[in-house]
This record gives sequence, C-alpha cells and structure tokens, in this order.
Amino acid sequence: MRRHQPRREPRGRGRARRGGEQRVRLRWSQYVPRPAKAGRMRRVLVTGLGIVSSIGNNKDTVLRSLRENRSGIEFVPEMKDLGFRCHVGGRVKDLDVAWIGRRTLLSMSNVARFAAAAASEAVQDAKLLPDALKSPRAAVVVGTCFGGVNEIAKAERVLQETRNPLRVGGASLVRGMHSTAAANLAAWLGVQGRVYSLCSSFATGADAIGHAYEMIGRGTADVCLCGGADESSMRQAWGCLDNWGGMPGSRNDEPEKACRPYDQDREGPVLSEGAGILLLESRDHALQRGAHPYAEIVGYGSSNDGFDMFNPSGEGLTECIRQAMAAGHERGVRRIDYINAHGTGTKVHDPLEVRVIRELFGTPSPLISSTKGLAGHSLGATGAHEAIFTLLMLRHGFVAPTLNLERIAPDCEGVSHVQSLREDPLEAVMSFNAGLGGANACLIFRKP
Repeated sequence: MRRHQPRREPRGRGRARRGGEQRVRLRWSQYVPRPAKAGRMRRVLVTGLGIVSSIGNNKDTVLRSLRENRSGIEFVPEMKDLGFRCHVGGRVKDLDVAWIGRRTLLSMSNVARFAAAAASEAVQDAKLLPDALKSPRAAVVVGTCFGGVNEIAKAERVLQETRNPLRVGGASLVRGMHSTAAANLAAWLGVQGRVYSLCSSFATGADAIGHAYEMIGRGTADVCLCGGADESSMRQAWGCLDNWGGMPGSRNDEPEKACRPYDQDREGPVLSEGAGILLLESRDHALQRGAHPYAEIVGYGSSNDGFDMFNPSGEGLTECIRQAMAAGHERGVRRIDYINAHGTGTKVHDPLEVRVIRELFGTPSPLISSTKGLAGHSLGATGAHEAIFTLLMLRHGFVAPTLNLERIAPDCEGVSHVQSLREDPLEAVMSFNAGLGGANACLIFRKP
C-alpha cells in the first residue's frame, strides 16, 4: 500500500484553511535575529551607570566619595541590640523612591527598590529612550544573594502572630521571590526580552554583568540592564559571619576603620547594601544612536574552585582571571593598569588573592586596591558596585586607595598596593570577585 502523502503547498503561498484563513509562512530570519557566528562575538559597550550604595545614591556622589576617601561605614544600633560582636555596617541613607509610584512600590522589596533607583539612573545616564527597552531585544539580568528573604521572614512572622493568612498580603509573594529585582524592573520598564536573576554568592554582581555581556556578544540581545542588589538587614547573614568570627569586633567605636583589607590588623569584612546597575549595548546599537560609552568590556571569566564551601583553593580564581585575560588578549589588551581586587579583609582570602596576582602578573604587578574598606561588602551587589567604581576610575583617570591599609601584612606583600589616591591615566582595568562555595568572576574593561 502506498503511504498517504500530504499535499505539498505551493511555494510562497499559505494553505487555505476553514473560514478562508490563510497560514502565513515567514522565513526564520524574518523574526529571529541571527546570532553571532562562533568565534565572532559582537563588541559590547558600557553606556550607562546607576548606583545606590553606602557611599552615595548616584554616580556623582560616589565619584566624590572615591576621590575623597569618604567612608560609608557607620555604627548600626540594631547589631549591638541583637548581641553581635560587630556593631558596624554600611547602609543606604536618604534614598527617595516615592517618584516610582505607590502602586509599583507595593510589589517591590528594598532590594527591588534599590535596583529600580539604580536602573533609572543608568538609563538616564546612557540617554537611552525608554521605548528602546520595550522590545524583545532588551534584557534584564540582576543578581542577588538573598533577594527578598526579609519579606518572606516578615510574612512568616505575621502569620505566626495573627494566625490569619489574610493578614499576610498577596504582594509579599512577589516581594519575596528571588527574582524580585529583575522581575520588577521588567514590569516597570516594559522589558520584553530575557529577564532573570542569578546567584553565585559574592561573585553574583560580576557574573550578572558577564552573563549580559555574553548575551549581547552572541546576538541574543542588543541592550541589557545588568548588575546586582542586596540589603544588609539580613540577620541570618550577620549571625553566620559573626559566629565564624568573620566580622571585625574591636573597632566598634571607629566604624570607618573597621574594614582593613591586606592590613596586618585586619579582622574581616563589614557588610553593606545597595544596588549597582550597568546598561550594556552592542557597539553597533550604541554608536547608531550616538552614545558616549564609559568602556568596552573585553574580557570575562567565571569559574569555581570545586574544593570547599568555605575555604578557597585559589585554583578557581587563577582560572577565572586567565579566562578574562585570554579574552582580553584576543581584543588586543596587552597590559592591565589597575585591579580592583575582592579584598574583604579576611585572614584567609586576602593573601590568597595576592598570591594569585603575583603568579599571574609577576613583579611589578598592576596597581591594586580594594574598595571594600570604603564601601563595605554589599553581598550580591558587591561585584556590580566594584565594577562601577572601577569604571569611574577608568573614565576620570585615578585610582582610589585601599582605605585603612596602614601596615601591609607580610603575607600580602609583593604586589603594587595603592595606599593613597593616585592620578593615573588608565587604559585597561580589571575587577574580580570571589564567594562562598568557590565562586569566582572577573571582568576586564578598556577605554572605548
């Protein structure tokens, strides 16, 4: 028996359907943009910056803080009241978000509000028309370590106290979900492309930027808002770090001197909060509209130690930086002028970073500083914050020092530490971060 053969449709025509409806055939290329060919990544530019942090709620204030060594670390009464050894932290102050609108704010946790304020500044800074984001070719990648965990805790507390589910409030669900920052930005700005959150511990912010860079480079988006956001009022995080002895407790009366990366008397990181958002565009998209970019992203590396949840091996960080440097080399980068290192002020990780830098760069190394002594450790936002700090230094030709680095620890010697403000023309700069569980991320920026 002959198998039934479906009737072939005439080329270029749609088959008649019931009711006279025609099925319209489109070529694949008519509605799906062609991705970049393998090995031919599109060039990606940073065209806008937005920031909410302990050292300022906009890039101009942050720039002044970097130049003038204005610390954002202060006494936090709640930490003392709860019995923690460390009583200091970096908090966002005087942030006005009323302009966002009451209805929109109902679905936003503090993390989402921080991200919204930073994203708004980034879009305005880039002079990007709002309609450019209302497209399937626009994306949002905003990472966070804890998301809206405080909202979940609040809802649980209300339920336990009232025994009435109606008192919890429906909006607590979207305020508490891990993707609350990314999802709220998409709904608020009308973004129709890829929208999600990611988490890689304290490398989150840098990985979000790197992920957006790869997305645009491969042709799946033309523009992307990316970065990280977190709030420091997570008692769980405070408690864990304090119990490990991982937060400074001897300088509660001198908050601005508490975090001391690479210093002989370092005791650990100081937690802070906020959001850092970068607007990335393909080079063609940016130049077509006459944008004035801060930098081109020329390298990104991401890796894991695969070793231990708490103690880093150093091998993953080495691999991560090598990946970024190899990508940068393909783009013509032959020298790194400055490195904004992770530099948390811990006894274990600071010397490990120094060892990795010595092995990779030799002597003399690029100029090195950590900005955590100034702004604190903002968890999932720290990679984005430090990328923005680094980009501001690149544009304005200076290097901010490691605050409180008075006596370099013997196990942190052998690299070019910056202990006071330096005015230096910079061409290519690096920022890297590492986190619990062995996460590592590295970004390289070059003047456009």
